[in-house]
Amino acid sequence: MTPCFLPHARTRFLPDIMKQGCTSLHALLQRLSLRQRIFLLFAGLAAGAALALMISLYYGYARDPGPATLNAVLTGGVIAGSLILGLVVALWRLFDENVAKPLDRLAGDLRARTHAHMTSELEDTQARHLGDLAPAATALIKHLGEARNELAETVARETAWQVTENERLATLLADVPVGVIMCTAEHQVALYNGQAISLLGDAQAANAPGLDRLVFNYLDEQPIRQAYEQLLQHNRSDTEIDIVCTARHTLRPLRVRIRLLSGALAASHGKKPGYVLALHEHGHAPPHLLTPARTIVYDFGLLNKGRNADMANTALDDLTYVVFDTETTGLLPSSGDEIVQLAAVRIVNGRLMENEVLNTLVNPAMAIPTASTRIHGISDAMVADAPAIEQVARRFHKFAQGAVLVAHNASFDLAFLQRTEARIGLCFDHPVLDTVLLSAIVFGQSENHGLDALAARLGVDLPGHARHTAIGDAVATADILLKLLPVLKARGLQTVGALQTEMQRHSRLLSGKNGVR
Repeated sequence: MTPCFLPHARTRFLPDIMKQGCTSLHALLQRLSLRQRIFLLFAGLAAGAALALMISLYYGYARDPGPATLNAVLTGGVIAGSLILGLVVALWRLFDENVAKPLDRLAGDLRARTHAHMTSELEDTQARHLGDLAPAATALIKHLGEARNELAETVARETAWQVTENERLATLLADVPVGVIMCTAEHQVALYNGQAISLLGDAQAANAPGLDRLVFNYLDEQPIRQAYEQLLQHNRSDTEIDIVCTARHTLRPLRVRIRLLSGALAASHGKKPGYVLALHEHGHAPPHLLTPARTIVYDFGLLNKGRNADMANTALDDLTYVVFDTETTGLLPSSGDEIVQLAAVRIVNGRLMENEVLNTLVNPAMAIPTASTRIHGISDAMVADAPAIEQVARRFHKFAQGAVLVAHNASFDLAFLQRTEARIGLCFDHPVLDTVLLSAIVFGQSENHGLDALAARLGVDLPGHARHTAIGDAVATADILLKLLPVLKARGLQTVGALQTEMQRHSRLLSGKNGVR
C-alpha cells in the first residue's frame, strides 16, 4: 500500500529543486562574459521567433490541410525562417561590434587606469556608439589621475625625511666590511649586501643570493639550523653563536655569526623571530681578493609574510614570480629548434628585483638560420662559446625555485625547456601564468594581445633595441604583469589557481596563428 504522504513530500520538494536550478543557472550566467550573454540573448530571440513562426504555420495549415497548402507552408516557412535568422544574426553582429565589444574594451581600460596607474587617455572613438559614456569615463579617469598625483606629492613631501634616512642606512649597510644576510623564521632571505654576494658567489650567476629564497641554497643547512634552534631555546636577542659554514657555490669555509632579530624587526606575537647572519672569511682559508659591489637589497615585509605550501591557493601578493623569455632558432621545438638565449627576472613582494637577473646566450649545437638571426640578432659566432642548454636549464630551474613562472605565450617558451627535462633530471612543474591570457581576461579576446600592443596599451616602455632580446622582452613582460595583477585582483581573482581557471576560458587564443609573440 502506497503511503499517502508521498505526494505531499514530492510537492514540498519541488520549490527546493526549482530554487537550486535557478541558483545553478545564475552561477552559470555569472561565469559568462558580457559578449557571451548578449549572444545567448540573440540566440534566444532567434529561437523564439522560429517557434512563433512554426506555431503560426501549423495553425495556418490546420485550417486548410492538403498537399498544396503543405508545400506553400513549407516554402514560406523556409523563406521566412531564413530571413528571420539572417536579420537576427545581422543585428547580433552590429550589436556585438558596436556595443558589446566597446563595452568590454571600456571596462578593461577603466580597470587598467584605476588599478594599474595608467595615465594615457581613453580613446573615445572605440566607444563612439555608446553616447556620452566614453567622454564621461575619460573625465572621471582624468579627475582620478589628478587626485592620485596630488596625493602622491603630499605623501612624498611628508615622507622625504624617512626616504633620506633609509638611503643613509642602506649606504651604511652596503659599506659594512662583512657579509650580512637577514632571514625569516622559515630561513628565507629578506636582506643581503654586496659583501655577501662576493662571499657566496657571482652576482651574475643563478646561485647568487636572492630575496625570498632559502638561505640553504648558499650555505650549509645543518650548522645554521642547529644554531638557530639553540638561540630559540635561549630566546635572547643579545645572544650570538659562531659557526663555520661552507659556501655552496665557492666551496670556501666561512665564519658565520648568527643572532636573533629584535626590536621592530622581531616577529609579531606568536611567531618565531628571524635571524641575521654576519659572514667573514675563515681564518684558515687561503687569501681571497674581494671587490664587493656597494649593494644592499632588502624587503622587511618578508619577515612577517606567511608561507603556504599550496601555491595554487596562495594570495597573489604573497608569491614570488620569475618572468622569463627565450630566443630560438625557430618556432618548432618538436622539429628540432633550440634556444639561443634565455633571460629571467624575479618579482618579490610586488617589486622587480633589478639585481636578481639570469641572462645568458645558449649554444644550440646547430646552425642558426639567417631568418632567425634577422629577428633577434644572434649569430653562430656569438653562441660558439656559450654554455649548452642542459647547463642553462639547470641554472634556470634553480633560479626559479619556489616561484610562479610567467611568460608571454608561455606554452611556446616552456615547450623548449620541457624537452630538456629527461636530460637534466629535473621537471619544470611550476605554476605558470601567461600574460597573453591575462590580457584577454582584462581586455577581452577581441583585442590585440601581442607584446608590442599590450605594452603600448599599458604604458610599458619597450624600446626597439630591446625588442626580440630575451632580457628586453622578459623585463617588459614583468612590467606588464605588475600592471595586470592589481586589475585582476580587482575582478576578484586573488590566487594563481583562480587565474589559471580563468585562463582556460581564453586558451583558444594560443591556437594557430594568433600573433601574440
